[in-house]
Amino acid sequence: MSVFGLMHGIHGIHGIHGIHGIHGIHGIQAGSGGPASDAGTTSGLQSSTQAIVHAAGFDPVDAAKTHDLAPNAAANLRRWAPDVRSILLRGNFARQLGCSFDAPSARVSLTWGETTIWHATRPNNRTLAAQAELVRMYGDQRADRSAEILSQLGPFDAYFGIILGLNSARNPKTFELLEVVQTLAGAATMMPKHLFACRRPDEIDARILPLIPTPGHGSFPSGHATQAFAMAEVLAALIRANPRHYPDCEQRTRLLYRQAHRIAVNRTVAGVHFPIDSVAGAMFGLQIGRAVIGMMSGRTALRTATLFDPNSAIDADFFYSDFELLFLNKPGIQTTPTATDPLFAWLWAECMAEFGGMRQVTGS
Repeated sequence: MSVFGLMHGIHGIHGIHGIHGIHGIHGIQAGSGGPASDAGTTSGLQSSTQAIVHAAGFDPVDAAKTHDLAPNAAANLRRWAPDVRSILLRGNFARQLGCSFDAPSARVSLTWGETTIWHATRPNNRTLAAQAELVRMYGDQRADRSAEILSQLGPFDAYFGIILGLNSARNPKTFELLEVVQTLAGAATMMPKHLFACRRPDEIDARILPLIPTPGHGSFPSGHATQAFAMAEVLAALIRANPRHYPDCEQRTRLLYRQAHRIAVNRTVAGVHFPIDSVAGAMFGLQIGRAVIGMMSGRTALRTATLFDPNSAIDADFFYSDFELLFLNKPGIQTTPTATDPLFAWLWAECMAEFGGMRQVTGS
């Protein structure tokens, strides 16, 4: 089952509406060098055009002097609006991602090309009941985390940008990359969420009263965990590709994954996700990040999947130390090569230029 049709048309997963709110405007903004969109300026442009256009003469256009654009060229991306680029990139990514469901084993498998990159077993009711107790215990952290939880309902690239010192003036393409990764990672979770069809914590235990409205889709895996760890993985590759840009690369890399973990746990604190949702989402997110790195560079750390069975440890929590040991720094993992995609490679080159122009990239 391909997830291309699902992902290609999704603009609003987890509150993401285009790139930094530009969706639908297509770059026509007052003060941006293009025509203003207010009624007065539109009328003024029309009357002034009618007054002066005769000065350009009345000869036919000389087609021989027209500079044509190269068809299907990645260089044309610079001409397109950010939301259009996002659609194109998501489409190219989704063509590689497949999904299958084995009903007898209640198992979902996600593939990248011919390689299984993530598969998990559906949590049973006994597991969800045990997990609900953990969700209740997390509720006492709401006072400390409520501002984070509310601000992370939409795009949360700022939580990663602060670690790398990103600035919208210096790093517009890096922010664009983060938005693309967050959007496609969120969309990629929708099919396994549908196939697993797991209830949310507040449906399992009446004593769990969520801090925020419960999202209108399944609980397992967590979309926020998938998005956050995909973003962390891609930014870690960006740091490693520019080792002289920061004096403290390893510290910043660790902070990226810590931030991803906190964003994921915030969803349990909010009462809308079980810890196992975040474990599954984090595993999936790392693989999505690695796939994106491969599409951008031709080099990847995309790994052979390890089956996640949440029913093997029904009261398991999502501790960063355990996750780091098992999935971030596990040596000897078989990796799968990924072919470079011209559109992703263009965006990566633009990001590299914002950090000094280096072109080498490695995954974790």
